[in-house]
Amino acid sequence: MRNPFRWLPPLLVFLGIALMGVFFAQPVSITVDGQSITAHPLALTVGAALDQAGVEIFSEDLVIPPLTASIPANGAIEVHRAVPVHLLVDGQPFNFYSVARAPAALAAQAGFLLFPGDVILHNGVPVNPVQPLEGNTPIYLQIQRARAVHLTEEDRQSTLFAAAHTLRQALWRAGVPLLPGDMLSSDPDTPLSTGAQVSLRRARPILIEVDGREIPAFSAAPTVGTALAEAGISLQGLDRAEPDEHEPIPADGRIRVVRVREEIVLQQKNLPYSSTLQPDSSLPLDERRVIQPGTYGVQVIRERVRYENNVEVARISEGEWVAAEPVNQVVGYGTQVRVQTAETPDGTIEYYRKVTVYATSYSPCQQGLGRCSWSTSSGMRLQKGVVAVTLSWYRLFKGARVYIPGYGFGVIGDVGGGIPGTYWVDLGYSEEDYVRWSQNVTMYFLTPAPPNPPAILP
Repeated sequence: MRNPFRWLPPLLVFLGIALMGVFFAQPVSITVDGQSITAHPLALTVGAALDQAGVEIFSEDLVIPPLTASIPANGAIEVHRAVPVHLLVDGQPFNFYSVARAPAALAAQAGFLLFPGDVILHNGVPVNPVQPLEGNTPIYLQIQRARAVHLTEEDRQSTLFAAAHTLRQALWRAGVPLLPGDMLSSDPDTPLSTGAQVSLRRARPILIEVDGREIPAFSAAPTVGTALAEAGISLQGLDRAEPDEHEPIPADGRIRVVRVREEIVLQQKNLPYSSTLQPDSSLPLDERRVIQPGTYGVQVIRERVRYENNVEVARISEGEWVAAEPVNQVVGYGTQVRVQTAETPDGTIEYYRKVTVYATSYSPCQQGLGRCSWSTSSGMRLQKGVVAVTLSWYRLFKGARVYIPGYGFGVIGDVGGGIPGTYWVDLGYSEEDYVRWSQNVTMYFLTPAPPNPPAILP
């Protein structure tokens, strides 16, 4: 009789091989920091599957399930990469790798427990210690550990915890800000040390009248002077405070600062200089040059002026003196008779001097006499060519030949009233050819020159 179980061993082997094929054909889903890949490894363990999938694992990385575990039935493997962590705790550096992302967990990995008041900075920005940080880049954390401050305020004592560099920062972060004028037993900018003990006296409102303004402030100072110093107001020189700087702050809190200053004022007064003329043979007639410039002298008056709040209250003269004597001006005037020529519409003229004059004109019936008159001081008949000048010029140049552009040739033969302070001539016309003049013009004195022409015209 045949054995009915003779086919059982081969069947079991076949089934085993089939099951192994099915097992190895199962896909594996590998997630590395959120990035998924699918593989079909011929492996029994997680580590072998990752190795065959080309996923390198470092000792700091976290693999779920562990490397030595069998591949889970669902084929899911998670890999959490460790990133470099640079931790600075109160200035002390700690560097390591970690798969943790929460700052509190990273601090614990470095051996520190966080307490209320500790400050955690990620790339310089405060962060929640239990909130995981995003990303897979190196982590830079700075932890400032809180320190205890024992505070006495009025009659109350308390202990504060704050992470800060100075007492001022610690009080602020603990909800006890320093207000203007508050008095702290230690300098608020003193570096903070563990267990610091300080006392705080709160300021009361004051009103300072200074420099035309009313400045509200707070002060806990015992005297007026100290309160002013706290407000950044200093008494200098002759300044005074009301009440006096050594007295306590008044009950109404009002303080008045009187700015007092004295100035030495030097008033300057110019002392005029005189001008003298001297002949200069190198210059032609009617030309001048300054040989020695004149300068004003200076007289100084010294005065002491006292001001209170920028209002002058006293002025005292303390004398005067001459700081610099005036220096007289010396002007050279030309005495050289130099014959020159000029081209004119009336031809070439030869002259020995030329003078700028203000020219007017007149005729027999336009002299302001109320009648017509052809007579002149020289006896010449008034017509074009007769030139009138002032009496002083007439005495010097009677009969002299002159040339005026736009008028032509003329002879000085009459006397007019002139214009004070101005060289003046009156150009004669007959009624038939009268032209009105009222302008400055150059008058040429024609050759021959007289033996001794005046160097300075009156």
